[in-house]
Amino acid sequence: MFDDDEEEDGFDSQFYSELERFEKMLEDKEAYYFDSEILEQIIDHFIIKNQLKKGLTAIEFAQDQHPNNNTFELRKAQIFSTTGKLKESLLILQQLEKNEPFNTEVYVTKASVFSQLRDHENAIKYFEKAIDIASDQEEDWEVEDIRFDLALEYESIHDYNNAIKELKKLLQASPENESAIYEIAYCYERIGDFDKCIEYYQMYIDNNPYSFTAWYNLGNIYFLKNNVEKALWAYDYSTIINEEFSSAYFNMGNTYMQIGEYQKALTAYAKCIDIDGDDALTLSYLAEAYERLERYDEALEYYEKSKSINDELAEPWLGIGIIKELQGFTTEAIQYLQRAAELQPENANYRLVLAEALYKAERFIEAENELETALQSDPKYAEAIILLARIKAEFSIEDAVDYIASLEHLSDLDSSVRIFFSVLLWQNGQKTESLLVFKKEYLIDANSAKTLFLHFPEAQEIPEFLQILDLNND
Repeated sequence: MFDDDEEEDGFDSQFYSELERFEKMLEDKEAYYFDSEILEQIIDHFIIKNQLKKGLTAIEFAQDQHPNNNTFELRKAQIFSTTGKLKESLLILQQLEKNEPFNTEVYVTKASVFSQLRDHENAIKYFEKAIDIASDQEEDWEVEDIRFDLALEYESIHDYNNAIKELKKLLQASPENESAIYEIAYCYERIGDFDKCIEYYQMYIDNNPYSFTAWYNLGNIYFLKNNVEKALWAYDYSTIINEEFSSAYFNMGNTYMQIGEYQKALTAYAKCIDIDGDDALTLSYLAEAYERLERYDEALEYYEKSKSINDELAEPWLGIGIIKELQGFTTEAIQYLQRAAELQPENANYRLVLAEALYKAERFIEAENELETALQSDPKYAEAIILLARIKAEFSIEDAVDYIASLEHLSDLDSSVRIFFSVLLWQNGQKTESLLVFKKEYLIDANSAKTLFLHFPEAQEIPEFLQILDLNND
């Protein structure tokens, strides 16, 4: 027979007696009479249990006994929709729409089929029809369910603003609807309204204080808002609730890395590995934490371990290359950095790191090629522009000056590019132009002096530059 757990699906004990009789009928290959309502319940039971073949058998039997009951045809359309027979499902639904023009379930099913067909326009149209009919029939709970499906349909085409509108309507009718609260928070995240996103996640957490995923998502939003303290607070709550939730430890590690708390980052990444086992990316991040702590032997050990698990992952190749370069093994470092750049060809930062190593090895033409590739990916990458100008200056200061002068929207680039331009102008003998460029930048931001001295330490002994600093102090 059926155990108590099965009765939790909404059917009573009388139903299970009828279900047993139906199953026995099929087994004995006989034909008994069943009330149409009981047959509807039997079919729904098979659908709930995902016994779709039995469901279709029951539908065929039910249609023989009750040929005028359209519910059986609707269930067939729903099973066809579930099993990928979308065209067959639509044919049935088109006829049902004519026969039962005020049946909400027909329109919801049709919307679902169109959604699977990625015909989002029709899916939205039929969800809206279903809402209109359910509203007219004052079936509020149906309206809420359909409105939620409509919001998800908008999300599937990245129309988050319309999704938010539908979810707001749902929440006006049902303020405690947790699924809608959670979903609207996600939508606000997608459109970049992080304050609203936080508001709804907090609302959700008020109702579900032990939802570790909600705390985790809240932490992610605080991280995006650069509120590191709050991000760590939320991640910490997530891990208190679920000590085995590795994603929260991983993002906690990333947050600690951002604020320079490398030992804490290391601990967080190590916890991830304890939970999930060795993972190439996590091992690489763990290695980077060791690298930042200048524990290079341990960093290399974990980078190598990461690489042995997945040699197509760029991060360990980059990390090993950086450490080799720091240790003075530039030629060996270049080999690793070249592999990292090959694995992530669109990553401008990887190209820059490789170019810096090539520049150090005086392989100027190769370095120049890498920088030009980097600037194709990110035309405003200040560090790449400056290094490329520096390489050009190795051959001709005038060419380096012309290069920066020819840059489009020079005034929109990072100020460090214009400060370096001032240095090149001075070195090219264009002292008046150099001082004008520097003075303009310095009057906007006094920290420009630090950038100048970084690229041109000799400026600290040049009276003309010092005079500009003195004028500003006066």
